[in-house]
Amino acid sequence: MPLYDLVLVHAPSVYDFRRRGGLYGPVADLIPSTPVFEMYPIGFTTIASLLNGEGYRVRILNLASHMLADGRFDAERALRKIRARVFGIDLHWLPHAHGSLEIAKLIRRTHPGSRIVMGGFSATYYHDQILRGHGQVDAVFLGDSAELPMLEYMKAMDSGRPMDHVPNLAFRDDHGAVKSNGITHIVSDLDEVGFDYGFMVRSAIRSLDLTGHLPYLDWKRNPMLLVSTVRGCSHGCLTCMGSCGSFQRNFGRAKPAFRSPEKVIEDIAQIESYFTGAIFILGDIQQPGSGYAERLLSLLREQRPRSEIAFEFFSPPAGGLIDMISGSVERYNVQISPDSHDPGVRGAIGRGYSNMSLESSISRFLKSGANRVDLFFMIGLPGQDAESVLQTVEYSSRLMKEMGVRERLMPFISPLAPFIDPGSCAFEEPDKHGYRLFARTLEEHRKLLTMPSWKHVLNYETSWLTREQIVDSTYSAGLKLNDAKEAVGAISGESASAVRGRTKLAWEAVRKIDLAMQSADPEEALGSIGEEIGDLSESTVCNKRELDWTKRSIYWSMPRALIAAIQGK
Repeated sequence: MPLYDLVLVHAPSVYDFRRRGGLYGPVADLIPSTPVFEMYPIGFTTIASLLNGEGYRVRILNLASHMLADGRFDAERALRKIRARVFGIDLHWLPHAHGSLEIAKLIRRTHPGSRIVMGGFSATYYHDQILRGHGQVDAVFLGDSAELPMLEYMKAMDSGRPMDHVPNLAFRDDHGAVKSNGITHIVSDLDEVGFDYGFMVRSAIRSLDLTGHLPYLDWKRNPMLLVSTVRGCSHGCLTCMGSCGSFQRNFGRAKPAFRSPEKVIEDIAQIESYFTGAIFILGDIQQPGSGYAERLLSLLREQRPRSEIAFEFFSPPAGGLIDMISGSVERYNVQISPDSHDPGVRGAIGRGYSNMSLESSISRFLKSGANRVDLFFMIGLPGQDAESVLQTVEYSSRLMKEMGVRERLMPFISPLAPFIDPGSCAFEEPDKHGYRLFARTLEEHRKLLTMPSWKHVLNYETSWLTREQIVDSTYSAGLKLNDAKEAVGAISGESASAVRGRTKLAWEAVRKIDLAMQSADPEEALGSIGEEIGDLSESTVCNKRELDWTKRSIYWSMPRALIAAIQGK
């Protein structure tokens, strides 16, 4: 068995999800991964890139993907076969609070001599609770810049030095006392961070494990590659742990760090040397100012990437920028998240712009040649009641009819689920913003994750929508939007019918679970309906494949990826 210096392990949201079952709801209908949240953070790639370049043997192991791909996959047996000095487990977004810590227990049992470390936004926020309440974890990396601290940690292990001087580290010392070195290392220029996208290819070949390196289970069929332009954020969205206020309070970041346009172009070129697929540019290119966007688009025009490029915007861009985008790439898609049709609700959540500016940008994008414009609306916002949710669907329907572009304009609506992010403004001051929380500690969230229905997993309700109303509004809005898409030809009748059927069954399953939980023997009652709900947590409020941008699976890229890996690109 090979000995690794570091194995980066990604756990499923709930470790024993295959045994528990449960109705996860439409929490992942609008993202590439499943409700098990098998998509590992981009930080795995940057940490592995740095340590691999320094001569350390590193591997990524996506246990969640393995467990989804094969119902007989034995996680304990797989881990027992891997030897490593250090196992690193991400706890970035809180839905992994159960799985990450259960996997840590499993690793401690199978590898008592190895060190176990964690990192990510949620791990940072709850680091003291992790280290005091979960003895299987030796240390937690704090903040949003774990690459150099991880390298220093490995060097301290090599030399036998104490961990007191490793930046961004909280740990348990030899006497069991919890210590924190604070967050002293914060990347101020994202050009300092290496993104070696070929590492995944080379590592998968070395370990003969493609599934364990997949960013998410469906990646082989629908590959999406990420290019990061920013670490941090200049926006203050109310419920997001990644907002500017949360970054400053929790991660010591006073301002965003940006990746230069030149480096972004290098990243895209590197990706295209390995893969054919869609490339998603993470971060609104308007954030650093107009000069940044203009420079990036000018370089894109020179390079003319083969891949479909997806841009995300936190606020609608002006017409001049839209025209520059259409002149710089052959094929592109756009994502905008207005959250609500109501500018008042939108402003309360932290996105203050008018419908006029939104509609003007949508129209300009479509006329300028965008393949797709995706609009994302949410349920569970301040000031939003059940009537407001349905008005958002009516607004979406009107836009699709007026634009007359069939599948090129795709609105989506989904609940803000499962959690309001710890560290966000809404979490820190729920009463002020009209929220009621059902969990605050790490352990309380871990217990919520094991509830049998997504209604009871929600860690919040609002002054305008109870948990039950959030569920009812979600399924009602999903059905109406599905009908509206079918009416304008955005989706096929077959797809619409399938979504309609699953949504109605899922809605009824929520009611059945509620009744079972109130029965004399809840465990037996829940067990009797377990088989009914197995496939009702995906493609309910929409067909998940409505999100697809590329029609080429990863197998189109295999020859290029293998050649590039052999040549050592």
